[in-house]
Amino acid sequence: MATEPAERKKIYRKRKKSGYCPRCETKIKKSSPYIFCDDCREYFRNYNNEVSEDQNEIRRSRYAERKANNCCPRCGVFLGKKYSKSLCSSCLNKQYKYNTGTTRKKKPAKK
Repeated sequence: MATEPAERKKIYRKRKKSGYCPRCETKIKKSSPYIFCDDCREYFRNYNNEVSEDQNEIRRSRYAERKANNCCPRCGVFLGKKYSKSLCSSCLNKQYKYNTGTTRKKKPAKK
């Protein structure tokens, strides 16, 4: 197998031009709208699912750990015992701006 990027690119283009799967070099049907064969497409689909599931598991565990330690689940800033919201003020501002497109208006202090 070629190790240099330029050489791999050359092999990829040659296989694609001649109607073969660029990854495994099996013949592709002319009626197929895809570049890769069914087996390689299945491989890529499963690989991406596995990677995504691993990342989601890491994110879920980090979120639960931060919530249990009374920290902001997004950035990890300690919130304090009396803080009632689940996100810190900077993350709330970012979320508000993302959702509405405007910045949050500060409420006047109670007298």
